[in-house]
Amino acid sequence: MNLPTLPVSGKCILVVDDNDDVRQVIAQVLEIEGHTVQQAPDGRIALQIMKWMAPELILSDIVMPEMDGIEFYQAVRNNPQWVAIPFIFLTGNSSPESIQAGRELGVEDYLTKPIHANELVKIVNARLLRSAEVRVAHIDQAYLETVNVLANTIEGRDPLTHGHVERVATYARWLAEEMGWPKENLRMLEFGSRLHDIGKIIIPDHILNKPEALTVEEWSLMKQHTEAGARILQNIQHLKAITPYVLYHHERWDGSGYPHGLKGRDIPLEGRLLTIVDVYDALTTTRPYHPKRPHNEVIKFLIMQAGKQFDPDLTAIFIQVLKNRAKARHDGEG
Repeated sequence: MNLPTLPVSGKCILVVDDNDDVRQVIAQVLEIEGHTVQQAPDGRIALQIMKWMAPELILSDIVMPEMDGIEFYQAVRNNPQWVAIPFIFLTGNSSPESIQAGRELGVEDYLTKPIHANELVKIVNARLLRSAEVRVAHIDQAYLETVNVLANTIEGRDPLTHGHVERVATYARWLAEEMGWPKENLRMLEFGSRLHDIGKIIIPDHILNKPEALTVEEWSLMKQHTEAGARILQNIQHLKAITPYVLYHHERWDGSGYPHGLKGRDIPLEGRLLTIVDVYDALTTTRPYHPKRPHNEVIKFLIMQAGKQFDPDLTAIFIQVLKNRAKARHDGEG
């Protein structure tokens, strides 16, 4: 049994039909379900209502005076503010040609008169749920685009780390997927891995891009980027949950990391995961302070540092993930 994952009650629905009795029956059923219903006898009046009230779903007859359902649907879809409103046609004695015209225009669904209450509720809730899921997906995409702009702004200050954010996000996702993380955790991981170095906005360019070893004072300032990043996120409500990625990705399994010197499993899992993939990418790419190192050499380093710098269990999983990915890529090319 598939249960709704988002609330679908309490929505504003517009019912358009020239038959008063049909409108009243539909309105009564929907109001029992907790929805607010507005009614119109034809498309022309419905458009007037929509000027002051944009519904979250429209139910419309096809054959109506003044403006029929097809014309009404076209008018709705031609307005950018209404283009995403779910639209369901009510069909009675409508011709097959009218129904086909609606399908070609992209009408989401049909209900056949006489309307049965159970079928009405089922289809309306399904369309409302789908619409809510699409809106959530759009919001997620907007968040990700914002995150990428922030991440690329930080990364853009150092041309030698170009692509670091994208690669770290990819490696982190591979590792988390291997461990079976649920969708919501993967969503936060995507944001956290891309913004893990957001605190570097406080680091001057001459330190960030310095090819020589940092002085004690410069290194002290560099280490402040984790806490600086966490402070930035505290002011962004929908990104607070990614704070562990930002704050703890330089902690070490043996307790010698920063900013808090946490040890072993006292380090949040998000930080332990990101530490491994962050270091792997840093070592396999050219940096101001070291050349690119071969993949096999870096794998040996990860193994050597498992239980010291890195969580030994996560390290073993990550190395296996890289082997599996390499094998799959080789098999695909073969």
